[in-house]
Amino acid sequence: MRRADRYGDEVYRILADVIYKKINDPRIAGIASLTGVEVSNDLTVARIFYSVYGSDEDREKAREAFEKAAGFLRKELADRMRSKKVPRLVFVEDMSLRYGESIDRLLKTVNDQRNSG
Repeated sequence: MRRADRYGDEVYRILADVIYKKINDPRIAGIASLTGVEVSNDLTVARIFYSVYGSDEDREKAREAFEKAAGFLRKELADRMRSKKVPRLVFVEDMSLRYGESIDRLLKTVNDQRNSG
């Protein structure tokens, strides 16, 4: 396992814990969850992937909330990590859930048409 992967696993574990226990923002709590972390080889940037269960408005609110909380989350990382470096956090919505939902809808439509025709 690469060093960046191990580092990313630690970042994920810490952020998931902090978001679950310390973030009380209703724009995140209950509708957003972390899905993964990718850290650059030089450990300076961490891309934090998240998914949102809700409307487009909920997705936008969650994006804003994650961006607003980035400084707090980075400070929490600095306090808990064993490394001297703390990466810059970049939040990216994980669209795989939405993509899967659209595939399910298409398959249902095809199946419904096949059964009715």
